[in-house]
Amino acid sequence: MKFEYKCVPVPSSISTGTDGHRKAVEMYEGLINKIAADGWELQQIDTLESRKNGGCLGLGKQDVMQHKIMIFRKPVN
Repeated sequence: MKFEYKCVPVPSSISTGTDGHRKAVEMYEGLINKIAADGWELQQIDTLESRKNGGCLGLGKQDVMQHKIMIFRKPVN
């Protein structure tokens, strides 16, 4: 079986108020369920690292950022 894949960035911060953990979990659950409603199945959450050169005055320095991504798949007909 062949699959099509979709990568979705995980929000880097969530404003949750006083019940932070529960609201954060509900936000992730809602995002996953919204995408799943279109036939996508969550496969994993992974970390993607990007590097950017500091420019001409950066003297070789690289800015490194890490991003969480959700990877979904669905069968290709």
